[in-house]
Amino acid sequence: RPKIENFKHLSDLGHAIELPIPSLFTFNIADKAFKNLMGTVVEPVYTSIPGTKLKAEGPLLITHWGMSGPAVLKLSSHAARYLHENNYQIKISVNWVHESNRSLVEENNLPSRLWLFLIQKMGCAPEKKWSEMGKKGCNLLIETLTNDLYQVNGKGAFKEEFVTCGGISLNNIDLHTLESKVCPHLFFAGEVLDIDAITGGFNLQAAWTTGYVVGQHIGE
Repeated sequence: RPKIENFKHLSDLGHAIELPIPSLFTFNIADKAFKNLMGTVVEPVYTSIPGTKLKAEGPLLITHWGMSGPAVLKLSSHAARYLHENNYQIKISVNWVHESNRSLVEENNLPSRLWLFLIQKMGCAPEKKWSEMGKKGCNLLIETLTNDLYQVNGKGAFKEEFVTCGGISLNNIDLHTLESKVCPHLFFAGEVLDIDAITGGFNLQAAWTTGYVVGQHIGE
């Protein structure tokens, strides 16, 4: 993954550099009981960062270090700058049932291991019947299912960030040819540009497309 020092020679030529930081990565979660659910997949879920408009959706995978899967990788892309500014120490909210309508929430079909974990997390005995929950207990359960908070303590343990957010500022680039506005006859393609996207092959497509555009114009 490119670092700021890799851009020094381009900065010396007069290019503005957006700070290169990680994007598309998993989250370390401090909750040991949660990590005991490793291997559990829930699809789909909503993930979000409380107090912001940053959110994502898709499958979520619980790992032995925390959270992974598209719902987390997408969120890390949308929130790359915010996460960096907060030293990757944030709260993440998970809507396990991908619903907000109360009646639909009550009809959820979560994996049994996760269901038992959530029941115990809210302080309820697993053997307790639904009819014994009461209105307050039902509301607490629905809140847990739709707004379950966890502390994120950094990125995934293996430094497996997939792409870089940041690079050569697009203000310095002719977006039709990808030629530098600062240094004529110099072209840029791929991750050196301040371009990144969510998971799903979009970053590969960006690399191929920018490479093609440069190839079309570099000889003109």
